[in-house]
Order: sequence, then C-alpha cells, then structure tokens
Amino acid sequence: MRFVFILIFLVFPYLDTYGITKVYNLIDKKLVIHTNEPLSSDQKASIKRKLDKITETLDPYDSDSFVSRFNDLEKNSDVSAPDIFVDAYKVMGDFNKITKGRFNPTSFTLLSKSTKLKKLNYYLKSGVHARCTSMKNIKIKINNVFSKSQECTRISFDSIIEGITVDNIRNYLLEQGVGAFAIVFGSVVTKFNYELENSEFIKIPDYLYKKIDFSLINSYSIYLIDDKIRTYNINMKQNELALRDDLVIIVATDSNSNNNILANTLNLIDIDKLSNTSKLTQKFPLFISFEDENMVNFKYSEKFADFLLK
Repeated sequence: MRFVFILIFLVFPYLDTYGITKVYNLIDKKLVIHTNEPLSSDQKASIKRKLDKITETLDPYDSDSFVSRFNDLEKNSDVSAPDIFVDAYKVMGDFNKITKGRFNPTSFTLLSKSTKLKKLNYYLKSGVHARCTSMKNIKIKINNVFSKSQECTRISFDSIIEGITVDNIRNYLLEQGVGAFAIVFGSVVTKFNYELENSEFIKIPDYLYKKIDFSLINSYSIYLIDDKIRTYNINMKQNELALRDDLVIIVATDSNSNNNILANTLNLIDIDKLSNTSKLTQKFPLFISFEDENMVNFKYSEKFADFLLK
C-alpha cells in the first residue's frame, strides 16, 4: 500500500485538471503544452530539438545563437542564414512597411546598449544611433545570404518569436496526429479540440472575460504592457517610446506568428486611427480596449464579433 502511495505521489505532479502538462523554459519564459494523452519519448525529444533550433537561431541574448553572430557581423560581410531566420525576417520586414517604419526591429541596436528609460529617451531624441537603426542597412542576396552595410546595426525577433515557436510545435503535434492539445507561450495561445482556462496562464483584465468568450477562440495573441521595454515599444518613426499601459490588443487569426507580431506592432499605430469607428474594418479578427476619460472603450473588427459574449 505504501508503494502505491509513493507511486501516485511521484506521478501526480505531471497531471493537472487539464490532462498531461509539459513545461519548457525558453528565452526566460515558460512554454506549456497540454495534451489529453502523454507524448511519447520520441515526440518529446523532437519537440526539444525544435525548441533548441529556434533558440539557437533567434535568441539575441545567447552569444552563440545565429542572430547574435549576425549582430556581430562586420560591415559588408556575408552570412548564410537558416530558414527560420529568413522567414521571420521577411515577416518583420513586411510589418516594418505596413507600419510605415514605426515598427523597426533594428531598434534592438538601442536596447542592446541600455533598457533604462532615461538613456533610451536620450538615444531616441539625440539621433545618435540613427544610422544604425534602419532596415535598409540589412541586405538579402539570393534568398538566404544576408549582410549589413552598417556594422552597428543589430536586430531582434522579440516581436514574433512566441508565435513562431507555437506555430512550429502546433504543426508538429498535428502532423503526429495528437488529437487534443493546447499550447501557451508568453502572450500566445493555441488550442486544438481542447478546453483551457485561459486565466490560469495569461493575466487578462477581468473586464475582458465579461466581453469575450475565449472558449470560442482557437488561436490568439494578446498585447499587454509589461515591465520590460522591447523593440515593439519603440516607435522609430516618431522617435519615442509607446508605453500606454491601458491598451489591450487581441488578434485571433489561424496563424500564431501573424497574431503575435500584429498584436505587438499595432500598439505603435496611432490609437485614434485604430478606434475612430464603432467596428473596425480590418480583414482579420482584431479587438482593442483602451481608456478614454476614465472609461474603458472597446472596439473590434467584424471578424471578431463571433467571439463576443451575446
């Protein structure tokens, strides 16, 4: 009897009210995978390899990662980039154009020097690093060969790495025929035939649960201000920090990568342009809330309406 009790005690920590839970530490964040049935040893090993590949490529704080080696690249030197880097860079380049330069991942040049408000504001106002913080400094040759025209230019994938990671794991689980699962990483959530209590993992303001039925949303990313400044808090067109702490943005397309970067970069767009009508006309499911004269305002696109509580 004692043996049975010990066995239950050892197994119990790996089970929760949702089923089987596996937690990975990735770039100072927890990635949580929930499944109804245990993953096999081979599946766990494959997931670990995929996560290692992503961090080995995109983690700017790992001196051995590809992006760190790219950031240290000498002027006009060429380097062949892995597919993950190429694909993610092209998405960020598209959003640099969509936001008309407001979102600029080369603002990591400033963050690599300091994350202190006073210093960052000094850099932004003085234009000291203007020649370094430009997407035009990065050149692409024959699809995957990259170079920099300014050695000082540095880049980060902090605006999209959560979505890339979740998409990679989601696609793998679907390929493996896993019948039900949920993945939560930072601000990104995706579900497949799985019930998940979102409030357990993401700190969403309580008033949103009275407005949105999250059980109807299979994949989404949410923008909430936190205590760290990232590239998507720096408006490089206006040379100022965008740290409006009353703003919430939720994007709920089928692509976790798109959800992640959209939610993170829309905070750099003028809020008046996002909220000047009762229903937004964007072609993707978008929800925003913000304060105006001490009242919380809600705006959403027509494609998001199905997720609202009736």
